[in-house]
Amino acid sequence: MDSPSRPAPLPSADAAALASRHGLRKLGARPRLGAYTASIWRRRDFTWELARSDAYGKNQGSYLGQLWGVLKPLLQVGIFYIVFGILIPGASRGVEDFLSYLVIGTFLFEFMASGLNNGGRAIASKVKLVRALEFPRAVLPISVTLTEMIMMWPAMAIMLVIVMVKGHQPTWSWLLLVPAVVLVYMFVLGCGFFLARVVSATPDLGNLVPIFTQLARYVAGVFFSLEVLAAGFGALGQIAIYEPFALYLRLARSAILTEVRAGPLDWGLGLVYSLTALVAGYVFFWLAEARYGRD
Repeated sequence: MDSPSRPAPLPSADAAALASRHGLRKLGARPRLGAYTASIWRRRDFTWELARSDAYGKNQGSYLGQLWGVLKPLLQVGIFYIVFGILIPGASRGVEDFLSYLVIGTFLFEFMASGLNNGGRAIASKVKLVRALEFPRAVLPISVTLTEMIMMWPAMAIMLVIVMVKGHQPTWSWLLLVPAVVLVYMFVLGCGFFLARVVSATPDLGNLVPIFTQLARYVAGVFFSLEVLAAGFGALGQIAIYEPFALYLRLARSAILTEVRAGPLDWGLGLVYSLTALVAGYVFFWLAEARYGRD
């Protein structure tokens, strides 16, 4: 008796075409950029909940809990004020209200430093989630930066209270603090995309990010007037004034303090820095989408 004939196997090319018609794709393959962006938007609730839960979970193991999000920059302000405002009084040269100047610089830079440090570990810190679930990996750097933003707002409120106690009355210009913070967020997120991919591929580089942010703190004018100091360094001083960290601190300070000026050039450069970092970092991160959690 003849055995029943088996159907011929479907050629690979035809199988691929069939899968494509039904919306199937290779497991772990990188989607198109447009589809990738749309999938991130569809998961915006997941991104927000992940950021919110991470923000709530931070410092929960300590007695003071969430207060550390405010106490840490306050303690830094106290230390910097003692060192650069009292022990080294020349550091405050050219600044009328050094405490307000220092508070704004310290609080905003703390957000930038935390965003970069934690953004670099966005994939590594959630590698089990990456290996267990299918979702656009860009959600992780976004949620990390959102976490830092959520934790920053109480500190920013304290910052404004301190500035008002020092005698600065709210004006319409204070509203410019919002676009300044938005530009900072975009820049930090773009850098976070870049660092997340690099550190995911080479974990040892993650140890260098805090060193870089610490160096940036000392050259960005957090606790001294960079404009006054740079006046004696010619072209090199001008470059220092317009590097991103110093520029964003100047934009934020100019919104609150009348002694600090930021013109159209400053705002234009801030926008260029933010958009360039965000778009380039996002595309750079997306190009390695298929490799996260597999390296």
